[in-house]
Amino acid sequence: MTTINTNYNVYLVGFMGAGKTTIGQSLAHKLGLDFIDLDSRIEENLNLTIPGIFETYGEKGFRDLETEALRYSSERKAVISTGGGIVEKEINMGIMKGNGRIIFLDAPFKVLYERIKMDPNRPLVKGKREELEERFLKRRKRYEQANYIIDTDECSPKEVVDEIVFFLNE
Repeated sequence: MTTINTNYNVYLVGFMGAGKTTIGQSLAHKLGLDFIDLDSRIEENLNLTIPGIFETYGEKGFRDLETEALRYSSERKAVISTGGGIVEKEINMGIMKGNGRIIFLDAPFKVLYERIKMDPNRPLVKGKREELEERFLKRRKRYEQANYIIDTDECSPKEVVDEIVFFLNE
């Protein structure tokens, strides 16, 4: 376990397929912090899958649920894996900035698309690739407001975790 100042949350942001859950679990273990996956938290609270939530509440409803889960989860000190669209609401950026460090896990769209294109648990992937890429580019400006940006394309999960720990120790 690595010792760092854990008086704040570590938020992982990035587009679908960036590795937020994988990196988050490993990072939390390394730092001795709890790990919270916001999408999983929402699914557990509603006893529905993400596609079921989108079907029942729509994307706007899901985003509202996401904000509530973020608020609640931010009260603890943890590594928090956010959903890819968390940055779409300004209030969410404020919550994260006010309660921790934001790490953007970056990768080229084509890499991310290859990772997610066949995943049935990602309702936004059902649209056209061009529409998804447009969403990626729109969100990217918000992701770039993070405290730290790491290009994960050519890195192993261990290398990404080590780089984040190095940043947090600075």
